[in-house]
Amino acid sequence: MREFEGRTAVITGGASGIGLAFAYLFGRNGCRIMLADIESTALDSAVEGLRKAGIAAFGEIADVADPVSVERLAARTFDRFGKVHLLFNNAGVSITGPTWRMSPDDWRWVWDVNVWGVVNGIRAFLPAMMAHGEEAHIINTGSLASFFGNGDHAPYCSSKAAVLGISQSLYSEMRAMKTRVGVTIVCPGMVATRIHQSWRNRPDADRPWSDREYADLAFREGSEAFQGAGLSPDVIAEATLDAVRNDRFYSFSGDRWPFFIRGALEPTLRGDNPPVATWGEDRRSEEERAPAPWAAAASGA
Repeated sequence: MREFEGRTAVITGGASGIGLAFAYLFGRNGCRIMLADIESTALDSAVEGLRKAGIAAFGEIADVADPVSVERLAARTFDRFGKVHLLFNNAGVSITGPTWRMSPDDWRWVWDVNVWGVVNGIRAFLPAMMAHGEEAHIINTGSLASFFGNGDHAPYCSSKAAVLGISQSLYSEMRAMKTRVGVTIVCPGMVATRIHQSWRNRPDADRPWSDREYADLAFREGSEAFQGAGLSPDVIAEATLDAVRNDRFYSFSGDRWPFFIRGALEPTLRGDNPPVATWGEDRRSEEERAPAPWAAAASGA
């Protein structure tokens, strides 16, 4: 898709972070924007900011984990714009902790948003995108974690691996059927967003394994510093625009991602065990530890 003027873009998780960066960049390139988010105050603020920037923007409250909510979003978008050309399945959440200690609610919540959010978006929007016959594109937000399961991060890493599989399957389907719908998966590393504060949008009835994400001040400060050192969401948006414009499946950002992919996947090609990397408890001595893929990506080693 080379031209964006007059095209309609739907962006879930669009009120902040990467989603809002998508909205500004694609809006400035001529797209009409439908933002969807679960946070009403943030959504209103985002739409107001976009309009002040001269971008045709509208907002709808939507819970991507709920197929009825996403179908309602699709119906209202089609009523307003007629056609959708770009669908950004971007909403995502994260939680950290030991695989065996995290609660069923922890697992269900992350997968409901990160995986079912993508599936629900595809099911609600893709048939009409195929039917109108114009150039269209689906952009799913994955991660470098799509390629490697880091310790203390199993729900998130497994969900992003699922997004990669879904996206690859969809890409093959769209190509084999000779549709005009492209597919891109966005695979950032650490990005300076508020995903480490995902707890703010958890269902009220959920029982997390730990309250450290929001109640432990030292843990929160560490998370703020770690997340804040990531790439700007604008960098991710620029790389994604380039990928969509040139019909590329993978959208990577920065110059360190090849080191990560190589460190994560080369052992697989040799039939070796995967690297050991964790954000949790590590009882190994310094001599026993080898650089993790994400450490190699950070250093460029």
